[in-house]
Amino acid sequence: MLKSRLKENKKTNCFQCQGEIIVKYNYPRKDYSLINNWWYWTEQEENKDKYICNSCLKKLYYENKKEYWKTITSPAKRMRMRNHIYSLTK
Repeated sequence: MLKSRLKENKKTNCFQCQGEIIVKYNYPRKDYSLINNWWYWTEQEENKDKYICNSCLKKLYYENKKEYWKTITSPAKRMRMRNHIYSLTK
């Protein structure tokens, strides 16, 4: 019975490299994780259903700073992305 109520993680593709991403369900929030949702970072409605993989996020952060600064305008989101990227490299 409990098993049937559990939400499944969902599979989607990165809009940049078309690689597969598994978006985990966040039970405390009762929604899917936003860490790979491009809208979460850009806060632009046209990016609502786009997902980006961690490799492409790292590539944006390390190799394409001009695009990074242009796309992610919120200082709080920049700090969160920096923390997320650094946590991936540990």
